[in-house]
Amino acid sequence: MDSRELRARTAWGLIAEPADPIAWHLQRAWGPEEALARVLESTSASRTARHLATRLGAYEVSALSLEGYRSRYCPERVDRALELQEHSGIVAIAPSHPWWPGRLDDLGERAPSTLWVRGTLEGVCVSRGVAIVGTSAPTRHGRQAALALADVALGHGLALVGGGTRGIATDVHRRAVNAGGISVAVVSGGVEAPYPPDNASLLGRLSQRGALVSEVPSTLEPTIAGLLARNRLLAALATAVVVVQAEFRSGAISVAYHAAALGRHVGVVPGGWHDTRSGGCWRIYRECGAIVLTEPAELSLLIPGVTHPTTR
Repeated sequence: MDSRELRARTAWGLIAEPADPIAWHLQRAWGPEEALARVLESTSASRTARHLATRLGAYEVSALSLEGYRSRYCPERVDRALELQEHSGIVAIAPSHPWWPGRLDDLGERAPSTLWVRGTLEGVCVSRGVAIVGTSAPTRHGRQAALALADVALGHGLALVGGGTRGIATDVHRRAVNAGGISVAVVSGGVEAPYPPDNASLLGRLSQRGALVSEVPSTLEPTIAGLLARNRLLAALATAVVVVQAEFRSGAISVAYHAAALGRHVGVVPGGWHDTRSGGCWRIYRECGAIVLTEPAELSLLIPGVTHPTTR
């Protein structure tokens, strides 16, 4: 990727929200450089919107969206993001890059146009990965279940995919790092300062064998909207998703719903009826047809090629 394309992709990451279908279509139609130039150089957003709609076929382009892109564009902020990325060893990759995870294409127009990577996705077989997600405040039982599942996955050479956040995600990432396995943390802000800050050391170690990945460039802080949008990437990257303890409304449940919509296998490790941190597991079991895992080895029910010990 040359410097002009990198600058354009960084600019798009700063002015467009994650999962923005208009930005995706514009970059797909003209490439990031020409699409950015058309948005910034136009004197009439309405005229440009009509022209773009004609170019894109039946897809409707809002003049308001184009004006929003232009109002958010700041060359100095792009300069700052590029400087931070270079200083931190962050690499931007496009769908044509050898590292690009092809499974993201299942998201269609809600797929990212660019990924920012700290570490490496080279040799990381995320097409054979499992996302183990759950509450940020697990019980001892929840932690034990998550770690046991992680051990089974690592034993079969699977990558562990998570969000880098507290609780179940932290436990799973730490297990992968300590076991010398590969883990991928998908974060919602810039990868130069992942959230939460107290996981900085762990995520730094993780990036030595795996990768921190974001669909936004440096300088962007995590937001609630960004965290929710990030969940679709977790679901798309993994072959299967397992929810270990999750509240009735939670980010982990969001990952499971995205996974089910994409046709990924979904498993749950629920607790008792009165455990509020298991309400979400029962919910996706009922609404998404998730598979209840009664022991770690039943990960074999979700991922082709993972054998159950009793069948060997």
